[in-house]
Amino acid sequence: MSDQPIPIAAATPEPPVIRRRYLPLATRVILALNVVVFFLMELSGGSKNLEVLLDFGASYGPYIRRGEYWRLVMPMFLHIGLLHLLVNTYALYILGPLLERVYGYGRFALLYVACGVGGSFLSMTLSPNPAAGASGAIFGIAGAMLVTGYLHREAVPGRWGRAFGRGILPFIVLNLALGWSVRNIDNWGHLGGLVTGMLLSALLPPPRLDWALGSPGEEPSQAAVIVPVVVVALALAATVEHHQTSRVMARLLNESARLRIAGQNERALERVREAARLAPRDERPHEELGSLYLQQGRVAEAIREYEEARRLSPDSPRAQLGLALAYRQKGDLAKSQAMFEAVFGKNPDDAEGHRVLADLCAEQKQYPEAIQHYQAALGLDPNDAAAHNNLAWLLATSEDQRFRNPRQALEHARRAVELSQWKEATFIDTLAEAHYANGDFAEAVRVQGQALKLEPKRQEFQEHMARYRKAAGV
Repeated sequence: MSDQPIPIAAATPEPPVIRRRYLPLATRVILALNVVVFFLMELSGGSKNLEVLLDFGASYGPYIRRGEYWRLVMPMFLHIGLLHLLVNTYALYILGPLLERVYGYGRFALLYVACGVGGSFLSMTLSPNPAAGASGAIFGIAGAMLVTGYLHREAVPGRWGRAFGRGILPFIVLNLALGWSVRNIDNWGHLGGLVTGMLLSALLPPPRLDWALGSPGEEPSQAAVIVPVVVVALALAATVEHHQTSRVMARLLNESARLRIAGQNERALERVREAARLAPRDERPHEELGSLYLQQGRVAEAIREYEEARRLSPDSPRAQLGLALAYRQKGDLAKSQAMFEAVFGKNPDDAEGHRVLADLCAEQKQYPEAIQHYQAALGLDPNDAAAHNNLAWLLATSEDQRFRNPRQALEHARRAVELSQWKEATFIDTLAEAHYANGDFAEAVRVQGQALKLEPKRQEFQEHMARYRKAAGV
Protein backbone atom coordinates (compact mmCIF):
# COMPACT_ATOMS: atom_id res chain seq x y z
CA MET A 1 0.00 0.00 0.00
CA SER A 2 1.47 3.20 -1.05
CA ASP A 3 1.68 5.99 1.40
CA GLN A 4 -0.85 8.76 0.90
CA PRO A 5 -0.04 12.29 1.79
CA ILE A 6 -2.05 13.55 4.72
CA PRO A 7 -3.75 16.80 3.83
CA ILE A 8 -2.85 19.67 6.17
CA ALA A 9 -5.53 22.25 6.78
CA ALA A 10 -4.49 25.73 5.77
CA ALA A 11 -4.15 28.17 8.68
CA THR A 12 -7.12 30.49 8.92
CA PRO A 13 -5.89 34.08 8.68
CA GLU A 14 -6.76 36.44 11.54
CA PRO A 15 -9.42 38.98 10.56
CA PRO A 16 -8.00 42.45 10.21
CA VAL A 17 -8.59 44.77 13.12
CA ILE A 18 -10.74 47.62 11.99
CA ARG A 19 -10.41 50.74 14.07
CA ARG A 20 -13.54 52.65 14.82
CA ARG A 21 -13.80 56.04 13.25
CA TYR A 22 -14.67 58.02 16.33
CA LEU A 23 -16.40 61.34 15.89
CA PRO A 24 -15.75 63.71 18.81
CA LEU A 25 -19.38 64.79 19.12
CA ALA A 26 -19.09 66.72 22.40
CA THR A 27 -15.96 68.57 21.28
CA ARG A 28 -17.65 69.66 18.07
CA VAL A 29 -20.76 70.86 19.86
CA ILE A 30 -18.66 72.87 22.33
CA LEU A 31 -16.61 74.41 19.52
CA ALA A 32 -19.78 75.37 17.65
CA LEU A 33 -21.31 76.90 20.78
CA ASN A 34 -18.17 78.97 21.39
CA VAL A 35 -18.32 80.37 17.85
CA VAL A 36 -22.06 81.10 17.97
CA VAL A 37 -21.82 82.91 21.31
CA PHE A 38 -18.82 84.91 20.05
CA PHE A 39 -20.73 86.21 17.02
CA LEU A 40 -23.77 87.04 19.17
CA MET A 41 -21.48 89.10 21.41
CA GLU A 42 -20.02 90.88 18.41
CA LEU A 43 -23.52 91.74 17.19
CA SER A 44 -24.46 93.01 20.66
CA GLY A 45 -21.65 95.56 20.82
CA GLY A 46 -18.37 93.67 20.68
CA SER A 47 -16.73 90.83 22.59
CA LYS A 48 -14.20 93.28 24.09
CA ASN A 49 -16.94 95.50 25.51
CA LEU A 50 -17.04 94.97 29.29
CA GLU A 51 -20.77 95.64 29.50
CA VAL A 52 -21.45 93.04 26.79
CA LEU A 53 -19.20 90.50 28.53
CA LEU A 54 -21.01 90.96 31.83
CA ASP A 55 -24.41 90.78 30.13
CA PHE A 56 -23.41 87.46 28.53
CA GLY A 57 -22.26 85.99 31.84
CA ALA A 58 -18.56 86.77 32.37
CA SER A 59 -17.35 85.69 35.80
CA TYR A 60 -17.29 88.48 38.37
CA GLY A 61 -17.10 87.86 42.11
CA PRO A 62 -19.59 90.50 43.34
CA TYR A 63 -22.24 89.25 40.92
CA ILE A 64 -21.93 85.57 41.84
CA ARG A 65 -22.14 86.53 45.50
CA ARG A 66 -25.47 88.23 44.91
CA GLY A 67 -26.94 85.03 43.45
CA GLU A 68 -26.09 84.98 39.73
CA TYR A 69 -24.84 81.38 39.85
CA TRP A 70 -25.19 80.88 36.10
CA ARG A 71 -21.97 82.91 35.84
CA LEU A 72 -20.15 79.76 36.97
CA VAL A 73 -21.08 78.15 33.64
CA MET A 74 -21.15 80.86 30.98
CA PRO A 75 -17.51 82.08 31.04
CA MET A 76 -16.25 78.89 29.38
CA PHE A 77 -18.24 79.84 26.26
CA LEU A 78 -17.18 83.52 26.14
CA HIS A 79 -14.07 84.96 24.51
CA ILE A 80 -12.56 88.43 24.48
CA GLY A 81 -11.63 89.17 20.89
CA LEU A 82 -11.02 86.95 17.87
CA LEU A 83 -7.46 85.98 18.83
CA HIS A 84 -8.64 84.70 22.21
CA LEU A 85 -11.30 82.61 20.48
CA LEU A 86 -8.86 81.19 17.93
CA VAL A 87 -6.24 80.21 20.53
CA ASN A 88 -8.72 78.40 22.76
CA THR A 89 -10.54 76.84 19.81
CA TYR A 90 -7.28 75.40 18.51
CA ALA A 91 -6.32 73.98 21.92
CA LEU A 92 -9.75 72.39 22.34
CA TYR A 93 -9.65 71.04 18.79
CA ILE A 94 -6.33 69.30 19.52
CA LEU A 95 -6.89 68.02 23.08
CA GLY A 96 -10.65 67.51 23.19
CA PRO A 97 -10.91 64.54 20.78
CA LEU A 98 -8.10 62.69 22.59
CA LEU A 99 -9.81 62.72 25.97
CA GLU A 100 -13.29 62.30 24.50
CA ARG A 101 -12.17 59.12 22.71
CA VAL A 102 -11.10 57.67 26.05
CA TYR A 103 -14.08 58.81 28.13
CA GLY A 104 -16.88 58.91 25.54
CA TYR A 105 -18.87 62.02 24.80
CA GLY A 106 -21.08 61.72 27.90
CA ARG A 107 -18.36 61.65 30.53
CA PHE A 108 -16.17 64.00 28.53
CA ALA A 109 -18.93 66.64 28.43
CA LEU A 110 -19.41 66.21 32.17
CA LEU A 111 -15.67 66.64 32.77
CA TYR A 112 -15.44 69.68 30.51
CA VAL A 113 -18.36 71.58 32.05
CA ALA A 114 -17.30 70.69 35.60
CA CYS A 115 -13.76 71.92 34.91
CA GLY A 116 -15.12 75.16 33.47
CA VAL A 117 -17.23 75.66 36.59
CA GLY A 118 -14.21 74.89 38.79
CA GLY A 119 -12.14 77.47 36.93
CA SER A 120 -14.86 80.12 37.19
CA PHE A 121 -15.35 79.43 40.90
CA LEU A 122 -11.69 79.88 41.77
CA SER A 123 -11.44 82.95 39.52
CA MET A 124 -14.43 84.64 41.13
CA THR A 125 -13.20 83.70 44.60
CA LEU A 126 -9.63 84.99 44.27
CA SER A 127 -9.61 87.49 41.40
CA PRO A 128 -11.20 90.96 41.67
CA ASN A 129 -11.60 91.30 37.91
CA PRO A 130 -14.22 90.04 35.43
CA ALA A 131 -12.98 87.10 33.37
CA ALA A 132 -14.06 84.93 30.45
CA GLY A 133 -12.69 82.15 28.27
CA ALA A 134 -12.59 78.39 27.75
CA SER A 135 -9.02 78.07 29.01
CA GLY A 136 -10.07 76.93 32.50
CA ALA A 137 -12.01 74.03 31.00
CA ILE A 138 -9.13 73.30 28.59
CA PHE A 139 -6.70 73.16 31.50
CA GLY A 140 -9.19 70.73 33.03
CA ILE A 141 -8.83 68.50 29.96
CA ALA A 142 -5.05 68.65 30.35
CA GLY A 143 -5.32 67.78 34.06
CA ALA A 144 -7.56 64.82 33.27
CA MET A 145 -5.12 63.62 30.60
CA LEU A 146 -2.28 63.86 33.11
CA VAL A 147 -4.04 61.70 35.73
CA THR A 148 -5.55 59.30 33.19
CA GLY A 149 -2.10 58.58 31.81
CA TYR A 150 -0.98 57.34 35.24
CA LEU A 151 -4.13 55.84 36.80
CA HIS A 152 -6.02 54.56 33.77
CA ARG A 153 -3.27 53.77 31.29
CA GLU A 154 -5.06 50.61 30.10
CA ALA A 155 -7.92 52.74 28.70
CA VAL A 156 -5.62 54.85 26.53
CA PRO A 157 -4.98 53.64 22.95
CA GLY A 158 -1.31 52.88 22.43
CA ARG A 159 -0.94 55.29 19.55
CA TRP A 160 -2.01 58.19 21.82
CA GLY A 161 -0.12 57.13 24.93
CA ARG A 162 2.51 59.83 24.56
CA ALA A 163 -0.08 62.56 24.91
CA PHE A 164 -1.22 61.31 28.33
CA GLY A 165 0.58 61.23 31.65
CA ARG A 166 3.89 63.03 31.59
CA GLY A 167 3.42 63.75 27.88
CA ILE A 168 0.92 66.52 28.69
CA LEU A 169 3.13 68.12 31.36
CA PRO A 170 4.98 70.51 28.99
CA PHE A 171 1.63 71.94 27.83
CA ILE A 172 0.54 72.50 31.43
CA VAL A 173 3.80 73.98 32.68
CA LEU A 174 4.38 76.27 29.70
CA ASN A 175 0.86 77.66 29.73
CA LEU A 176 0.85 78.22 33.47
CA ALA A 177 4.17 80.05 33.14
CA LEU A 178 2.71 82.14 30.32
CA GLY A 179 -0.30 82.97 32.48
CA TRP A 180 1.85 84.25 35.33
CA SER A 181 4.13 86.27 33.07
CA VAL A 182 1.54 88.03 30.87
CA ARG A 183 -0.84 90.66 32.16
CA ASN A 184 -4.62 90.25 31.96
CA ILE A 185 -4.51 86.43 31.91
CA ASP A 186 -6.71 84.81 34.55
CA ASN A 187 -4.39 82.18 35.97
CA TRP A 188 -6.74 81.50 38.88
CA GLY A 189 -9.25 80.21 36.34
CA HIS A 190 -6.52 78.03 34.80
CA LEU A 191 -5.57 76.55 38.16
CA GLY A 192 -9.20 75.96 39.13
CA GLY A 193 -9.86 74.06 35.91
CA LEU A 194 -6.62 72.08 36.16
CA VAL A 195 -7.23 70.91 39.73
CA THR A 196 -10.88 70.07 38.97
CA GLY A 197 -9.85 67.98 35.95
CA MET A 198 -7.24 66.08 37.96
CA LEU A 199 -9.64 65.32 40.81
CA LEU A 200 -12.51 64.25 38.56
CA SER A 201 -10.37 61.97 36.41
CA ALA A 202 -9.13 60.27 39.60
CA LEU A 203 -12.69 59.79 40.86
CA LEU A 204 -14.38 59.11 37.51
CA PRO A 205 -12.54 56.39 35.54
CA PRO A 206 -13.10 56.05 31.78
CA PRO A 207 -15.46 53.28 30.63
CA ARG A 208 -13.98 50.07 29.24
CA LEU A 209 -14.06 50.69 25.53
CA ASP A 210 -13.87 48.01 22.84
CA TRP A 211 -11.35 49.32 20.35
CA ALA A 212 -12.16 46.91 17.48
CA LEU A 213 -15.39 46.23 15.66
CA GLY A 214 -16.92 42.87 16.44
CA SER A 215 -15.32 42.49 19.85
CA PRO A 216 -17.60 41.40 22.68
CA GLY A 217 -19.10 43.83 25.10
CA GLU A 218 -21.72 46.53 25.05
CA GLU A 219 -21.23 50.13 24.15
CA PRO A 220 -20.62 52.17 27.31
CA SER A 221 -23.53 54.31 28.48
CA GLN A 222 -23.44 58.00 27.58
CA ALA A 223 -26.17 58.92 30.08
CA ALA A 224 -23.75 61.22 31.91
CA VAL A 225 -24.24 63.75 29.11
CA ILE A 226 -27.64 64.63 30.58
CA VAL A 227 -26.06 66.51 33.49
CA PRO A 228 -23.88 68.97 31.48
CA VAL A 229 -26.63 69.45 28.89
CA VAL A 230 -29.15 70.44 31.57
CA VAL A 231 -26.64 72.67 33.39
CA VAL A 232 -25.60 74.50 30.21
CA ALA A 233 -29.21 74.83 29.02
CA LEU A 234 -30.26 76.40 32.33
CA ALA A 235 -27.28 78.77 32.24
CA LEU A 236 -28.09 79.80 28.67
CA ALA A 237 -31.74 80.42 29.60
CA ALA A 238 -30.68 82.55 32.59
CA THR A 239 -28.27 84.47 30.36
CA VAL A 240 -30.96 85.23 27.79
CA GLU A 241 -33.30 86.48 30.52
CA HIS A 242 -30.55 88.57 32.11
CA HIS A 243 -29.46 90.01 28.77
CA GLN A 244 -32.99 91.07 27.87
CA THR A 245 -33.54 92.62 31.29
CA SER A 246 -30.19 94.37 31.16
CA ARG A 247 -30.94 95.87 27.75
CA VAL A 248 -34.27 97.29 28.95
CA MET A 249 -32.67 98.57 32.16
CA ALA A 250 -29.85 100.24 30.21
CA ARG A 251 -32.43 101.95 27.99
CA LEU A 252 -34.30 103.24 31.03
CA LEU A 253 -31.10 104.53 32.62
CA ASN A 254 -30.06 106.22 29.37
CA GLU A 255 -33.46 107.87 29.14
CA SER A 256 -33.10 109.01 32.74
CA ALA A 257 -29.70 110.54 32.02
CA ARG A 258 -31.05 112.50 29.06
CA LEU A 259 -34.07 113.67 31.08
CA ARG A 260 -31.72 114.89 33.80
CA ILE A 261 -29.83 116.97 31.27
CA ALA A 262 -33.14 118.42 30.11
CA GLY A 263 -33.94 119.35 33.71
CA GLN A 264 -36.87 116.90 33.96
CA ASN A 265 -35.79 115.35 37.23
CA GLU A 266 -39.12 113.81 38.22
CA ARG A 267 -39.42 111.97 34.91
CA ALA A 268 -35.80 110.91 35.32
CA LEU A 269 -36.61 109.47 38.75
CA GLU A 270 -39.56 107.55 37.31
CA ARG A 271 -37.32 105.87 34.74
CA VAL A 272 -34.74 104.86 37.35
CA ARG A 273 -37.35 103.54 39.77
CA GLU A 274 -38.79 101.45 36.95
CA ALA A 275 -35.29 100.09 36.27
CA ALA A 276 -34.88 99.23 39.97
CA ARG A 277 -38.18 97.34 39.97
CA LEU A 278 -37.14 95.49 36.80
CA ALA A 279 -33.72 94.45 38.16
CA PRO A 280 -33.91 94.47 41.97
CA ARG A 281 -30.50 92.75 42.38
CA ASP A 282 -28.62 95.15 40.11
CA GLU A 283 -26.68 97.96 41.75
CA ARG A 284 -26.85 100.39 38.83
CA PRO A 285 -30.39 101.75 39.35
CA HIS A 286 -29.58 102.41 43.02
CA GLU A 287 -26.39 104.22 42.01
CA GLU A 288 -28.41 106.37 39.62
CA LEU A 289 -31.06 107.06 42.27
CA GLY A 290 -28.29 108.09 44.66
CA SER A 291 -26.91 110.47 42.08
CA LEU A 292 -30.33 112.01 41.37
CA TYR A 293 -31.10 112.49 45.05
CA LEU A 294 -27.68 114.00 45.64
CA GLN A 295 -28.19 116.44 42.78
CA GLN A 296 -31.48 117.53 44.40
CA GLY A 297 -29.85 117.95 47.81
CA ARG A 298 -31.66 114.94 49.30
CA VAL A 299 -28.48 113.72 50.95
CA ALA A 300 -29.99 111.18 53.37
CA GLU A 301 -31.89 109.45 50.53
CA ALA A 302 -28.75 109.53 48.38
CA ILE A 303 -26.73 107.81 51.11
CA ARG A 304 -29.45 105.18 51.51
CA GLU A 305 -29.42 104.33 47.80
CA TYR A 306 -25.63 104.28 47.55
CA GLU A 307 -25.48 101.98 50.58
CA GLU A 308 -27.95 99.62 48.91
CA ALA A 309 -25.85 99.67 45.74
CA ARG A 310 -22.77 98.85 47.78
CA ARG A 311 -24.60 95.99 49.49
CA LEU A 312 -25.45 94.50 46.10
CA SER A 313 -21.94 95.08 44.72
CA PRO A 314 -19.45 95.78 47.53
CA ASP A 315 -16.61 96.50 45.11
CA SER A 316 -18.54 99.01 42.99
CA PRO A 317 -16.36 102.13 42.70
CA ARG A 318 -19.34 104.21 41.60
CA ALA A 319 -21.30 103.39 44.76
CA GLN A 320 -18.32 104.10 47.01
CA LEU A 321 -17.44 107.33 45.22
CA GLY A 322 -21.08 108.39 45.32
CA LEU A 323 -21.05 107.87 49.06
CA ALA A 324 -17.84 109.90 49.29
CA LEU A 325 -19.51 112.80 47.47
CA ALA A 326 -22.67 112.43 49.59
CA TYR A 327 -20.73 112.56 52.85
CA ARG A 328 -18.80 115.55 51.57
CA GLN A 329 -22.08 117.33 50.83
CA LYS A 330 -23.33 116.33 54.28
CA GLY A 331 -20.24 117.92 55.78
CA ASP A 332 -18.55 114.74 56.97
CA LEU A 333 -15.25 115.45 55.22
CA ALA A 334 -13.22 112.85 57.11
CA LYS A 335 -15.54 110.01 56.12
CA SER A 336 -15.72 111.32 52.56
CA GLN A 337 -11.94 111.33 52.22
CA ALA A 338 -11.60 107.87 53.78
CA MET A 339 -14.08 106.38 51.31
CA PHE A 340 -12.40 108.05 48.37
CA GLU A 341 -9.00 106.73 49.38
CA ALA A 342 -10.48 103.23 49.92
CA VAL A 343 -11.22 103.12 46.19
CA PHE A 344 -8.19 104.82 44.64
CA GLY A 345 -5.67 105.46 47.39
CA LYS A 346 -4.49 109.04 47.66
CA ASN A 347 -5.12 109.64 43.94
CA PRO A 348 -6.63 107.58 41.10
CA ASP A 349 -3.92 105.83 39.13
CA ASP A 350 -5.93 104.17 36.40
CA ALA A 351 -8.13 105.37 33.55
CA GLU A 352 -11.30 103.75 34.80
CA GLY A 353 -10.97 105.40 38.19
CA HIS A 354 -10.65 108.86 36.67
CA ARG A 355 -13.54 108.19 34.27
CA VAL A 356 -15.91 107.02 37.02
CA LEU A 357 -15.00 110.01 39.16
CA ALA A 358 -15.47 112.32 36.16
CA ASP A 359 -18.93 110.85 35.49
CA LEU A 360 -19.94 111.48 39.09
CA CYS A 361 -18.61 115.04 39.00
CA ALA A 362 -20.46 115.71 35.74
CA GLU A 363 -23.69 114.37 37.23
CA GLN A 364 -23.30 116.80 40.12
CA LYS A 365 -22.48 119.62 37.66
CA GLN A 366 -18.95 119.95 38.97
CA TYR A 367 -17.75 120.59 35.44
CA PRO A 368 -14.13 121.71 36.03
CA GLU A 369 -13.42 118.59 38.10
CA ALA A 370 -15.22 116.39 35.57
CA ILE A 371 -13.18 117.72 32.64
CA GLN A 372 -9.97 117.36 34.62
CA HIS A 373 -10.66 113.70 35.40
CA TYR A 374 -11.80 112.89 31.82
CA GLN A 375 -8.54 114.33 30.53
CA ALA A 376 -6.58 112.35 33.13
CA ALA A 377 -8.39 109.15 32.06
CA LEU A 378 -7.55 109.76 28.41
CA GLY A 379 -3.96 110.55 29.32
CA LEU A 380 -3.69 107.10 30.87
CA ASP A 381 -5.76 105.33 28.19
CA PRO A 382 -6.20 107.28 24.92
CA ASN A 383 -8.47 104.49 23.62
CA ASP A 384 -11.08 104.73 26.38
CA ALA A 385 -14.14 105.14 24.16
CA ALA A 386 -16.50 105.83 27.06
CA ALA A 387 -14.30 108.64 28.36
CA HIS A 388 -14.16 110.24 24.88
CA ASN A 389 -17.93 109.93 24.55
CA ASN A 390 -18.81 111.29 27.99
CA LEU A 391 -16.40 114.20 27.68
CA ALA A 392 -17.84 114.98 24.23
CA TRP A 393 -21.36 115.06 25.64
CA LEU A 394 -20.32 117.40 28.44
CA LEU A 395 -18.51 119.76 26.04
CA ALA A 396 -21.47 119.77 23.63
CA THR A 397 -24.35 120.14 26.09
CA SER A 398 -23.08 121.75 29.30
CA GLU A 399 -25.66 124.22 30.59
CA ASP A 400 -22.78 126.38 31.79
CA GLN A 401 -21.56 128.13 28.66
CA ARG A 402 -18.07 128.52 30.13
CA PHE A 403 -17.47 124.80 29.67
CA ARG A 404 -18.99 124.35 26.23
CA ASN A 405 -16.51 123.60 23.46
CA PRO A 406 -18.29 122.27 20.34
CA ARG A 407 -15.09 121.80 18.33
CA GLN A 408 -13.43 119.62 20.95
CA ALA A 409 -16.73 117.83 21.54
CA LEU A 410 -16.75 116.82 17.88
CA GLU A 411 -13.19 115.52 18.06
CA HIS A 412 -13.87 113.36 21.09
CA ALA A 413 -17.22 112.11 19.75
CA ARG A 414 -15.63 111.04 16.47
CA ARG A 415 -12.92 109.18 18.36
CA ALA A 416 -15.48 107.35 20.53
CA VAL A 417 -17.45 106.22 17.49
CA GLU A 418 -14.31 105.07 15.68
CA LEU A 419 -13.10 103.08 18.70
CA SER A 420 -16.48 101.36 19.03
CA GLN A 421 -16.60 100.72 15.24
CA TRP A 422 -19.98 102.45 14.91
CA LYS A 423 -21.63 99.71 16.97
CA GLU A 424 -22.59 101.77 20.04
CA ALA A 425 -25.79 103.73 19.39
CA THR A 426 -25.28 106.04 22.37
CA PHE A 427 -21.87 107.13 21.07
CA ILE A 428 -23.32 107.81 17.61
CA ASP A 429 -26.05 109.88 19.24
CA THR A 430 -23.36 111.93 20.99
CA LEU A 431 -21.61 112.48 17.64
CA ALA A 432 -24.86 113.77 16.16
CA GLU A 433 -25.26 116.14 19.12
CA ALA A 434 -21.70 117.39 18.59
CA HIS A 435 -22.48 118.15 14.94
CA TYR A 436 -25.62 119.96 16.08
CA ALA A 437 -23.61 122.01 18.60
CA ASN A 438 -21.27 123.02 15.75
CA GLY A 439 -24.21 124.18 13.63
CA ASP A 440 -23.86 121.33 11.09
CA PHE A 441 -27.51 120.37 11.23
CA ALA A 442 -27.66 118.29 8.04
CA GLU A 443 -24.77 116.12 9.22
CA ALA A 444 -26.46 115.76 12.60
CA VAL A 445 -29.53 114.38 10.83
CA ARG A 446 -27.43 111.94 8.81
CA VAL A 447 -25.49 110.66 11.82
CA GLN A 448 -28.58 110.38 14.00
CA GLY A 449 -30.04 108.16 11.30
CA GLN A 450 -27.21 105.70 11.99
CA ALA A 451 -28.07 105.66 15.70
CA LEU A 452 -31.72 105.02 14.90
CA LYS A 453 -30.78 102.11 12.64
CA LEU A 454 -29.21 100.42 15.66
CA GLU A 455 -31.97 101.31 18.12
CA PRO A 456 -35.01 102.55 16.19
CA LYS A 457 -37.33 102.56 19.21
CA ARG A 458 -35.23 104.76 21.51
CA GLN A 459 -37.51 107.69 22.32
CA GLU A 460 -34.73 110.16 23.09
CA PHE A 461 -33.04 109.32 19.77
CA GLN A 462 -36.31 110.10 18.00
CA GLU A 463 -36.65 113.36 19.93
CA HIS A 464 -33.10 114.33 19.01
CA MET A 465 -33.76 113.55 15.36
CA ALA A 466 -36.85 115.75 15.41
CA ARG A 467 -34.78 118.61 16.84
CA TYR A 468 -32.03 118.15 14.27
CA ARG A 469 -34.46 117.92 11.35
CA LYS A 470 -36.23 121.08 12.49
CA ALA A 471 -32.92 122.94 12.68
CA ALA A 472 -31.92 121.63 9.23
CA GLY A 473 -35.27 122.65 7.75
CA VAL A 474 -35.98 119.08 6.61
